[in-house]
Parts: sequence; C-alpha cells; structure tokens
Amino acid sequence: MSSFDLLGNIALMKFKDKSLEQKKRIAQDLIERHKNITTVLEKIDRIKGRLRTMKVRFLAGSRTTIATYKENGCVFKLDISKCYFSPRLAEERKQLASLIKYQENILVMFSGIGIYPIIILKFSHPQEITAIELGKIPHKYALINQEMNKTRNIKFMQGDVKKVIPKLAKQKIKFDRIIMPRPQLKETFLKEAFSVSKKGTIVHYYDFCQEDEIHKIIQEIEKRAKESKKKIK
Repeated sequence: MSSFDLLGNIALMKFKDKSLEQKKRIAQDLIERHKNITTVLEKIDRIKGRLRTMKVRFLAGSRTTIATYKENGCVFKLDISKCYFSPRLAEERKQLASLIKYQENILVMFSGIGIYPIIILKFSHPQEITAIELGKIPHKYALINQEMNKTRNIKFMQGDVKKVIPKLAKQKIKFDRIIMPRPQLKETFLKEAFSVSKKGTIVHYYDFCQEDEIHKIIQEIEKRAKESKKKIK
C-alpha cells in the first residue's frame, strides 16, 4: 500500500512493506502519469522536534526538496524537509479567513511559511497581521511568500513566542483575534495569548483529542484563563 500528499510540484509518499526498488518504480510511474509532479520524495520518519521537521528520501524526478505550492489563489515556496506544512488544511485556512471582520488586528503564532496570514489577506480586510515564527528557515520563506503574493500589511517576526509577545505586551499592543495553529505542544502558550488579549478578543486554539476528552482541554483553557485573570466563554 502507498499514499501521497501533493505539495505543488512535489509528491510526498508513504509506503508499507515495499522494497526501495519497488518504491522507485512506483515513484517514476507517478511522475509519468502526472505531468505537474516533477519530484517524488518518501517520508521516512515522523515529524519531530520544536520545528516539526521530517526526514525524506529522494525517489524520482528532479533532486530537490523545494516545493512551489498553490492554494486559494496564492502561491508559496517552501523547503519541505525544513518547514512544517500540511496541504490538508487548505479548506480550514479559507474558512478561518472568512471569519475575519473588517479592520481586525490579528496575531498568528507559529506562523511557519506565512500561509495563514497570507490566505487571511486574500479573503478578508484586517487592519494588520503580526505573525511570529521560531524557525529561521520557515521565516525566510514567509518573507519570500509575502513578496510573491504582494501582501504588504503583514509584520513577520522571527523569534520565540515566549520572548516576542512580552515585548508586544509592554508596548500595550492588543489583538482582536489570535490564531494558534499548532496543536499538542508541551505548553499551551495561552498565558502569552491572554497577555495581548482585550475584551472581545477571539482566540483560535488548536488541539487534538478523543471526542470524550474534550472536557480536559476545556478545563486546561479555563485554568490558564483564571491564572491570567481573564474571563472567557
């Protein structure tokens, strides 16, 4: 069995019980059947580390890990071996963008290659977006993608959320909407989010759980809100 994710010109494959020779044959066949695919890579390990990077193996086509990916009328470049990215969230990103109200001031934490803020600007009219990313390489691609998509009113900042947000809080900067699209971190980062929230701020907090465990996540959010002396609903 094999499956693949398509990131523009790159097909990222996963296999079960195949020899390397079989994998290369399947990869070459994929290129021959799909003219838009120029490179086939195999994901050989799960996503790891603070920057959520993954190991890949070259199988066929052009030997590169640089993808050019189109989504919702925007175009993005990224190195898939050094930047976390999921094409499966395209509809989620578009739906989130549709919720943005006119002239909102928005914060995007863990902004990666800039896809959330750029898609938001494509479909809405915020006042400004501040986007914070820890990784230097994803941040580099965010700036490239900003230039490619001509999205000027995004302030991309490279650094640790825990260090950057206190500086924003000292400047008394508050946001109308805070987007936190990175689930299952060791910390919630809600303390940081609440420090730059005001009355009516909407926080999009992501996590994974079984359906019968949702109450645990809600309890954790309520605990962090109480610590930050914030009323939430």
